[in-house]
Amino acid sequence: MAASFNKNLLNVGGLPVAVYSSTHSDTSKPVFILFFLHGRLGKADDLEPAIKTIYEDVGKGLDKELLIVTFDHRNHGHRLVNNKENQIWDEDESKSNPAHAVDMYTILEGSARDVSFLIDYLPAYLFPESERSISGWGLAGVSLGGHSTWTALAREPRIQVGIPIIGCPDYLTLMTARAAKYGISLESASKYLPESLLVLIREQAPPFTPYLVSDKSNPFYGKKILVLSGAADTLVPWEASKAFVDSLNVGPAGIKKVIVQPETGHAFTPEMVKEISQFLQSV
Repeated sequence: MAASFNKNLLNVGGLPVAVYSSTHSDTSKPVFILFFLHGRLGKADDLEPAIKTIYEDVGKGLDKELLIVTFDHRNHGHRLVNNKENQIWDEDESKSNPAHAVDMYTILEGSARDVSFLIDYLPAYLFPESERSISGWGLAGVSLGGHSTWTALAREPRIQVGIPIIGCPDYLTLMTARAAKYGISLESASKYLPESLLVLIREQAPPFTPYLVSDKSNPFYGKKILVLSGAADTLVPWEASKAFVDSLNVGPAGIKKVIVQPETGHAFTPEMVKEISQFLQSV
C-alpha cells in the first residue's frame, strides 16, 4: 500500500522538526499547520501511525492543505538528558523522581514555548519565497503533550484549534491528587512544589485565566477545541479536568467538543484518532 503522507525533516534554529503532508498535496490550497506533541517517555516518531490514519481519512477532504509538524519534547527523544527526570513519584525510592512536579511542568511549558517559536520561524523554512499562505495554526497533544496543548491554548492567540488528548488543563489539581497517592502534600509550597513555581503556575495556567468571560480577554474565546479523555484513566483522571472543561466558555463562534471514552484508561485509542480526523474536517 502506498504511503499516505510525505515526511520532510527540517532544522529550525537548532530544533529538529518533522513536517508531514499528504501525498495528494494541492499547492493551490492555503495551508493549515497542526503541531502534534507526543506523550511523556515517548518521542515524536511514536505519532506516525496516528498521522498515517489522519491523512488516510482527511487527505483529500479538506478545503486547505494539512501539514502536521512534530518534534521531541525537551528531555525526550534526541533531546534526552536524564531519563529519571521524566519519571513520576514512586514508593520505591530508587525509581522515584522527587522533582516530578517541577520537571513535568517545565517540560510542558517548554513545549508550549517551542510551538510559539516555530509559529514565528517555521514559515521562513517552509515557504522562503512566501509562495504559500498559512490559513491557521492548531495544536494536538497526547498526555504530556495534552498538558502542553492546554497551556498553549491559554497563552498563544495564534493557536485557534486545540486537541488535548488524555491531558489536563488544571496542573495543580492533577498533581495534588497524584502526590497524595504517595503521601506527598502539595497543599503549600515545599521542595516538591517550590513557591517560585507556584507563582508561575498561578500566573500562567489555564484555570487562572479569565476562561469564563464572554469577551476577548478570555484566551479561549472563539477557539475550536476537541477534548479527548478516558473515563477509566487513573494517571490523568477526567475528574481533574472536568470542572474546568465543563465551565470553559469558547463563545458562539467557538467549538467545544468533549468526548470521554467509556472503559478507557490512559490510552490514545483508534477511536480518538478517528475523532481527530472528523474534527479537522469541521475547522
